[in-house]
Amino acid sequence: MSSTIQKKEEESKKIELAKDEFLAMITHELKTPLVPIQGYSDMLLGEHLGPLSKNQKDRLQVIRSSAVSLLQLISDLLDAQKLELGQLRIKKSNNDLKETIETTVVSMQPQALADQIKLTHNLNRTIYANYDDERIIQVLTNLIKNSLKATLPKIGKIEISVEENPKEFIVSVKDNGRGIPNEAIDNVFKKFYQVDTSSTRESGGSGLGLSICKGIVEAHGGRISVQSKVNEGSMFSFTIPKSEFSKTPL
Repeated sequence: MSSTIQKKEEESKKIELAKDEFLAMITHELKTPLVPIQGYSDMLLGEHLGPLSKNQKDRLQVIRSSAVSLLQLISDLLDAQKLELGQLRIKKSNNDLKETIETTVVSMQPQALADQIKLTHNLNRTIYANYDDERIIQVLTNLIKNSLKATLPKIGKIEISVEENPKEFIVSVKDNGRGIPNEAIDNVFKKFYQVDTSSTRESGGSGLGLSICKGIVEAHGGRISVQSKVNEGSMFSFTIPKSEFSKTPL
């Protein structure tokens, strides 16, 4: 009897794995037609193929924006599936944490300026650590995007800071936004979970960003957490373990 149950459990696991692998494959293939849609939209908006009227540009901007949003959603789904399957590639190398943070801030600064929110960091020295630069930029970008959605124009502030202890570096993204209710704190890193506010519904999102951040950080051997108070802001922190490559030049 027990062998029959065990056999059924093994078959069930195989079916679930096959379904996950199929979803990962389909998600990857969905990106293929979207890339030229975005590319040609950019080309047309740049008037490389001829002049456009304002109405034409407005319609093309909607096409481009929709393609970008859909590409982001598909990328999130693909990363979530890879994490589920244990297939997300982490390519660690010796990187400068200051440079990684500055690269992220520069890329997010246009959106922060458009939203009239102050985005800064406090790191003024070179710190080397062993991590995947692209994936940590992905984590920081996701956290900054969440803070941008949570803060108000003109008074909004987001600061990235770094602390260290003998075993790890601690990177924090702090904002003075609306905060997260206590009952939601334990769920924010779960897949597809979204804090239920009118602003989050308006701004959209897959509810995958923070779960992907958690998976990437844990794949580095670190951990991620959040501290928050309603109407006072939130601070998301993640750690990068030190290794023989980690050093702080004098």
